[in-house]
Parts: sequence; structure tokens; C-alpha cells
Amino acid sequence: MKKLLFVLAFALISTVSYSQKLTYSKNYNGDTVAKDQYGNVVATGSKNYNGDFVWKDQYGNVIKTESRNYNGDKVTKDIYGNTKSTQSTNYNGDEVVKDQYGNVKYTLSKDYNGNIVKKDPYGNVLGTYKKDYNGNMVYYPNSY
Repeated sequence: MKKLLFVLAFALISTVSYSQKLTYSKNYNGDTVAKDQYGNVVATGSKNYNGDFVWKDQYGNVIKTESRNYNGDKVTKDIYGNTKSTQSTNYNGDEVVKDQYGNVKYTLSKDYNGNIVKKDPYGNVLGTYKKDYNGNMVYYPNSY
């Protein structure tokens, strides 16, 4: 019994420590800035000369690039130009994100409060995007 409680406590602590709250806001240049719960900059996003949205880390290294394809879907590519995901809208108006093979990674939909809910392919809630009092979008991961 004591061993079981220890394992459950360890699982709870490790789950809570790995879940990260991210806040998305704008800086003085109009760039999108992603910060963790401690205020550290995780990434900065801005448009490049092609009109693509580019995410960079705090050192200026490119993390990923988001652009539109001929269907109007958002395509995310890594630093080498390989497609990592495609985001499109389904018949319900939900945003469906698929990997490079066409498998659903997650779905973004709005709830009755206007929050954006992130769900896995099976309908389980992964987290929620909510606006804070400053108007910033904050991601709250679901703690299991």
C-alpha cells in the first residue's frame, strides 16, 4: 500500500511539473511572443518577406514556418522545409491539425464560453486557450 501511494504521488508530481502554461502576447514590434509561467520567452513569431509566419527561439534560431497551401490550409514546416502538420477547417467549423501522413493530431474547437479547447483524436481534452484580463491568450494544459 505504501509503495502504491509513493508511485501515485510520483506520477502526480511528474505530470504537474511537465505541464506548462504558455501566454501569447504582442511586443512593441507587433510580434507574437510566447512566454512560460515564469515569464521566460519561449518563442517569438513574426511574418517574413514572403508573408509566412516564422517562429524563432530566444536566440533567433528558426523553430518552424507557417504558410498557406493552394487549398488555403495552414502548413507548418520545420527548419529544413519538411511538412510537419496541416491545419484545416472541418464541417463543424473546428480546426483539425493533421501530421504529414494525414493522421489527426488534435482538434481546436470553441466551447460555450468562447474559449478554444484542444482535443486529441479521441475527443479527450488536452488543454484550453483562454484570454486573461490583459487580453493575452493563455494555454492551460489539462492536468490528469
